[in-house]
Amino acid sequence: MSSDAVEVAAEVIEPTGELAVTYTPAVIDDNLEALNAFVEQQIAPYIGAQIDPNDYEQVKEARKCMADLNKLKNPIEAERKRIKREYEAPLKALESRVKAITAKIDEARAVLKVQVDEADARFKELRRAVLAEEYEGCAGPIADVIPFAAVLEDAWLNRSTPEAKAADALYEKVGKALKGYKTLQTKELVHKDEVVKHYADTLDLIAALELEDRLNERDREMAEFKAAQEAARLVAEERRAPEPEPEPQPEPAPRAEPAADRFRWALSMEFEGTKEFATSVARTLKGLGLTGASIVCTGVIGHD
Repeated sequence: MSSDAVEVAAEVIEPTGELAVTYTPAVIDDNLEALNAFVEQQIAPYIGAQIDPNDYEQVKEARKCMADLNKLKNPIEAERKRIKREYEAPLKALESRVKAITAKIDEARAVLKVQVDEADARFKELRRAVLAEEYEGCAGPIADVIPFAAVLEDAWLNRSTPEAKAADALYEKVGKALKGYKTLQTKELVHKDEVVKHYADTLDLIAALELEDRLNERDREMAEFKAAQEAARLVAEERRAPEPEPEPQPEPAPRAEPAADRFRWALSMEFEGTKEFATSVARTLKGLGLTGASIVCTGVIGHD
């Protein structure tokens, strides 16, 4: 047994932050020209072939030819796939190793992201609480009407927005909201509760006033409909009312009593409303037995 010392050279791997890969493009030698000539020779008898679809023997022969052509193609395809697998194998192995390394980066980042997200959420909660307190102090009479959430903007809760800037933006928005609220209070509104609630949810004064107009128009159409119903009811009652019995008279010289006269009546009226409203009035009149008249549109007077 020899006692001579053996030197072992250890590989020293220096850490690096860059991916460096050295590769040599593969050179593929092939016989494709010869293969192409062979294939053309083999398929030549089949080029332009025609069969009689009514001749079953020809159909059977065509099926056999198709099988032969498959046998010609299969080994060529099998060899192509084998070469592809071997050619791609080093690349797939490299990709697998690289992804294993980058996965470690993702895991380390994920741990930090959870903590950063929690810190950001906590910051937003604290900023929201500060702004909510500011809102209570500056909102005055609208604090109980307009919720803080309707005034708050998400950008105010970000770290990128200084607290003083967020507070100034809050004061400005509250001032505009208060001005709109006072404007509504000075107006004579039939549906004040609905209008103020709509304004509190949207802080849109124009939309709130448009809601008042729509609700007034709805009330007007409903009143007209009820008036038409009442008119139709009175007409129906008049038609159903029994004729009064004649009071007893001293018996004069016998003579024939004339028959009670019947009259034809016409109902004429105009109203405003939507097409659906007019249709509803027509159904009501028809249900009371009033026929022979049509409800005709005489013109457009506007829309909501």
